Amino acid sequence: MKQKLFALSAIAVMAMVGMFVFENTATAHEQTRSKKESRNVSRGRIARMVNPLSALNQSLIDLTFGVKADQETLAKVLPIYQETREALEKQIKEARTAADSRREAAKKISEGVKETYTKFNASLKEILTEEQMTKLTELKEKRHTETKERVRQHRRSQRENHSHRRHR
Repeated sequence: MKQKLFALSAIAVMAMVGMFVFENTATAHEQTRSKKESRNVSRGRIARMVNPLSALNQSLIDLTFGVKADQETLAKVLPIYQETREALEKQIKEARTAADSRREAAKKISEGVKETYTKFNASLKEILTEEQMTKLTELKEKRHTETKERVRQHRRSQRENHSHRRHR
């Protein structure tokens, strides 16, 4: 029984990691293509918001490898992650088709994501110990801080490159 649970959990984690890698690769390709298409429109700005699906995938990776949750706990939380993933995918698809502009779509996605993540965190709190939840939150905040710093550095380098071009 434990071996089956372990095998199922391992397969589920590998599937989530696979989806994470695939999604980030596709997103990176899309961002590169988008930058080439709109180079003159949004010069010096990062127009994309953080992908909520990538953040969800990273949360599962953090829970598995950072928090080091046991197989039983992972088996309990995997359905929560899957339900949240499906809800986010649905919200993103609906917002993109209903919105007139990217800005409107981003706003709708952001509002939906906040509500979905509130439910997601409440569900996790029912399963994870306080210590596990604290560690998971710390890892998420650390990643958020690192991302903000990368964005700042990117903006700074964009401004510097832009000012160097003007002085030539």
